[in-house]
Amino acid sequence: MKNFLSVSNPNKYEIFISNLLKRQKFIAGKDLVKFLKETFPIRDDNARKIIQRAVAEGYLHSSSPLTFGNGQFVYLKPTVSLTYDIVMQICKANRPPLYRLMAALDDNDGVLSYFEASKITASPDEQTSSKVNTTNQLINQLVKLEFVYEKADDNGVRYILERQLQNDVGEEQRRMAVHYNKMIMDCMFIPDILRWLKKSNIVDNTMFLYRNKKTPGVGAEQNGLIWDALAYTKTTGINPIVGAKADSIEKQSFVPLDIVISRPYDQLDLDGFYNRIQIVLNAVKEGKRKVLPIVIYRSASELVLNRLAKLGFIAFDIASIFGSKIHEVIDKVGQIYIGYESSEVNLGTTVASILNTLQAAGQEENLTDLKGILFEYLMYPLLKTLYPNAEIIHGKTLTEKKADGQKEYYEYDYIIKSSNPKEMLIVELKGYSAHANIPVGDSNTKNTLRWFFRRTLPFAQKWFKKEIEEGAHFAGTFMTSAGFYDNGHEFLARLSKTKIKPKKLEIGYDGEDLLALLDANDFEKIKKTIERFYSKPD
Repeated sequence: MKNFLSVSNPNKYEIFISNLLKRQKFIAGKDLVKFLKETFPIRDDNARKIIQRAVAEGYLHSSSPLTFGNGQFVYLKPTVSLTYDIVMQICKANRPPLYRLMAALDDNDGVLSYFEASKITASPDEQTSSKVNTTNQLINQLVKLEFVYEKADDNGVRYILERQLQNDVGEEQRRMAVHYNKMIMDCMFIPDILRWLKKSNIVDNTMFLYRNKKTPGVGAEQNGLIWDALAYTKTTGINPIVGAKADSIEKQSFVPLDIVISRPYDQLDLDGFYNRIQIVLNAVKEGKRKVLPIVIYRSASELVLNRLAKLGFIAFDIASIFGSKIHEVIDKVGQIYIGYESSEVNLGTTVASILNTLQAAGQEENLTDLKGILFEYLMYPLLKTLYPNAEIIHGKTLTEKKADGQKEYYEYDYIIKSSNPKEMLIVELKGYSAHANIPVGDSNTKNTLRWFFRRTLPFAQKWFKKEIEEGAHFAGTFMTSAGFYDNGHEFLARLSKTKIKPKKLEIGYDGEDLLALLDANDFEKIKKTIERFYSKPD
């Protein structure tokens, strides 16, 4: 690249371009064409040829192959390179989705999940009939520039990472783990939030789709776009059709939710949410799509809150739903999730403290899903004592791609890989009230005995075929603080005579059996916690 002063005979156009780039580092192609036409009596095609010659002569250089909006290039002065910061500056005005992706990477310590990239860029996972870039296309632009690379963690979550992390595996793994924990926190309260919205008559309960804490990288998909959660509402006042007559989805309002708990809800989140909603609204060929956007946040700036209000979006501080004590609960749950495998966190004490806070705040009924999650953590010390040298995996999702291309997957509370005894043990946990009963059900009905023993357990058995062939005994157990119906006890009794009974444990434990097991292994504090918060009357 060279400056026009080094050329013996620069023409008036090249002098104009060089002077223009003395005042700014870069300029969009459409703006450069505009300035040339305003200054000289030329047409568009003449202006484009002048720019091509100026590039060839070294008076400026092109952003090719990277384009910015409608396929246009950006032109830079010869001394300016396409650095990360320069590309961000260019994208802010000329390619906002790519700007939001890069800014979000900066804000999240150089790591961003593919799921969050899809949300923030408002880009579809697959190509549609529109000209909107897919998430992959946006990421590939940054990969080509060698700004980022992609990697999946052991949980199967896909990340975009800033290039400098590629040579430091330890730091790369640490940052992915920290980010994964934040994703879990964002998902953890979604079922209880949806239950509260239903109870408040804001949404209907027939069409809930949402991110699950065991698969935080998988969102609810609608219109080719990704959401934290989505629902529908028949509530009169939002929808011009009377609620009782809104008997189909087409007559109901679409309710997309944007939920951020692990960090402040910021302008990038709002811009991505707003743009996804605009795509939904513009997708309707006739009439108008009825949409009720809802944002759930832990904290947000006044600027963002004011913009939410101006847009007419409903926004709830999570404390307005679950009370001010929820902030203390979130912090303690975060401590548990990050440190439940270490000796630094006393699970029994910490979980009891959270449950006590929920009880004192009168929020136990509103946070029943969280109580179930806490029950899972309470069981970890017991399982670790029974299987001290085993690998114990919490909250694992196993996935299989079927012949038709669809994915089948199931979530597992604990998977225990034990060498003594040599066993692959699947543990199903249900932290319900002692006055509830788990039905036998069938293999198509979730939260039943047959769903676990006839559906998800056989799926896991196929998944661990190699370990079984190498001599591992495959087994499963169902533990609950609730009870079983008589036919449930009979069902478990029959199963206990089969090969899937664990070597160290029974095939199933109801509330009384579980308390006895805790007592036999000297977990007095955890036993008392279950008696107080799970074994009391409703």
